Amino acid sequence: MRIQTILALTDFSSPAEQALERAALLAAHHQARLQLLYIAERQEAKFCDPQARLEQRARQLSRRHQLTVQALPAAGDALAALHAAAAQADLLVMDNRLHGRWRWPTRALGLLARMLRTSPCPVLVVQGAARAPYVHVLVHAAGDEDSGGRLLHGAAAMHAGATVELFHVARPRRGLGLACGEAFARALRSRRQRVQQLAQPLQSVPHTRLRVSDAFETRRNRVGLATRGLDPARQLLVQQQGTRADLLVLAHAPRGVLRDLLQAGKAWRLLAGPEPVGCDVLLMPQRGPVTARPEAAGDAPARQSAVARRWTQAT
Repeated sequence: MRIQTILALTDFSSPAEQALERAALLAAHHQARLQLLYIAERQEAKFCDPQARLEQRARQLSRRHQLTVQALPAAGDALAALHAAAAQADLLVMDNRLHGRWRWPTRALGLLARMLRTSPCPVLVVQGAARAPYVHVLVHAAGDEDSGGRLLHGAAAMHAGATVELFHVARPRRGLGLACGEAFARALRSRRQRVQQLAQPLQSVPHTRLRVSDAFETRRNRVGLATRGLDPARQLLVQQQGTRADLLVLAHAPRGVLRDLLQAGKAWRLLAGPEPVGCDVLLMPQRGPVTARPEAAGDAPARQSAVARRWTQAT
């Protein structure tokens, strides 16, 4: 992922200001052009001239970070201006706006939900103060090999020198109650060459380290698999807390409004669930369905016995 233009949204709230600072850090690192756009779901009376304030903020960021910062006009339809700007950007940076007054419709009708359905570029949701570059990036590896390693490459592009961890969750497969870490470990061993091919671009990035892990490395995940089932969002949350990763990268397939209303998606549960993830989240648009690779006949009994052995050892 090559970052040349970054679009950052603000409504001048404290979380939005943190998102602007993170966008400025990324723009300075990539020598990218930074564009600011004011968009608020509720108009504040104290901001009588938000465009003037936005231009002032652009000048401040330009002086502080030695950047080219542009304050985009938001005259007319603000959402139309947002979609037009996002179509020309390589990265959209915004704060977490899932915490509305009414949580149930907010996850389907809020600004972040709408952008995840329509944004053609990756969306970075900033949840903390931007004091330093990213150090540890946790990548949800589901389907990454089938998508050409886009998540891995996107994670490496966020900041040179960060540790990039490719994390595999446990999930049900082919009628098994548990397609667990052993299945993933075997798949990784058999496809080690493929994993190395995906990691080749990282080797040209100075001081970048690649780590491969699965859900069975953390005791909390092993206990959770036995008691709570195979919840990918829970496994990612536990791994992020255990490794103290400051950025989580995962693919996001567009969801319809009705589906978001009826069932909370993975992004919502990680960002605004009962136990939200404590780091920034980069959501990469998923291009097309990810298809499972065919399995050779006779593999299931062998894998099932291996699963049983690993499960016995883990618990």
